[in-house]
Amino acid sequence: MRHLTTILLAAAVFATTTSTIRAAGMGSGFIADPPALSADGDRAGAMLWRKPGFDLGKYDKVAFDQIEIFLDPASPYKGVSPEDLKVITDTLHRTIAEQLEPDYPIVGKAGAGVLYVRIALTNVLVKKKKRGLLSFTPMGLALTAIQDIAGGRTSLKNAVFEAELVDGASGERLGVLVDELAKSGGKKEYSWDAVISAADFYAKRFRARLDEAHKR
Repeated sequence: MRHLTTILLAAAVFATTTSTIRAAGMGSGFIADPPALSADGDRAGAMLWRKPGFDLGKYDKVAFDQIEIFLDPASPYKGVSPEDLKVITDTLHRTIAEQLEPDYPIVGKAGAGVLYVRIALTNVLVKKKKRGLLSFTPMGLALTAIQDIAGGRTSLKNAVFEAELVDGASGERLGVLVDELAKSGGKKEYSWDAVISAADFYAKRFRARLDEAHKR
């Protein structure tokens, strides 16, 4: 009987954890073996996990993995061009880097004192816009700004912003963040600017917490 109670208790804990993970939109597989997340008090629709005892003051440099984008299989449109994807990832990286440098340099490899950051946009639902002839983008024309996409071929119906912080020396996971933009904004349709706004929010908060940790 005691063994059965233990099994039932373990099953209940697993079910609760699984429910929490699914509620956070983490079905992409980007974050392996995700921990149980708690609501982020600073932003509706966002959830996070932080390693107990995690000290940001130990880190004075940041390294980024390549930012990944996962289109949802249910996306009404899947024809996002490689150029568009590059503009999106470049803008995300630049938005975050501008908040950190020069005080917290972006470096090219992990190591001691380096906080390694992984970022992805997952569960991305894209809708194709109806366009007139003048709205088409000729081949070879370089897109350089997120506004080129926001007003162009596609509109963003939903996306989940996922991030993982890792110690650059040991590889130990230090933090996880998941933001379901649909719950944060409460809208049925977005522009790509909404993703950049979310990145800017988190970059500013991250910078503030780094500054605070280094003052101790």
